[in-house]
Amino acid sequence: MFFKCHYDEQSGFTLIEIITTIVILGVAATAIMSVFSATVRTSANPMIQQQAISIAEAYMEEIMLKSFNDPDGTEVGESRSSFDDIDDYDGLTDNGVRDQNNNPIASLADYTVTVTVANSSLNGIAVADAFLITVNVAHSVLGSTALNGYRTSY
Repeated sequence: MFFKCHYDEQSGFTLIEIITTIVILGVAATAIMSVFSATVRTSANPMIQQQAISIAEAYMEEIMLKSFNDPDGTEVGESRSSFDDIDDYDGLTDNGVRDQNNNPIASLADYTVTVTVANSSLNGIAVADAFLITVNVAHSVLGSTALNGYRTSY
């Protein structure tokens, strides 16, 4: 038995094919890694944004549940825990989120909340009978988020 060798048939890859493959894979890996890097860099932003919205909604709900007019007629010496009407919240600034009793919430210390309450006309309702309430929640990473709401004397 004789074995015949065929040297004229090629198998495998040439050096040029290998180098081209490595270059293409390198470019693709770089593109994929830049996408991952951008995703990781901004991955906390949606959570911070949602938390800011939740904080603004909580403050807005607290304010909206108060009386439109001052029930006791006293505006002197009130603190957040004794606010009894909507107008008391005008100018409120909390560096760090606080609950309705003015107790700080440590896990939300990176947020700043400001509230403005102003008389505003609303679809034919007299200016004296409507308040525009603006709750602004700011965070150093995200910037600020504002929530507006109207409350009327009903």
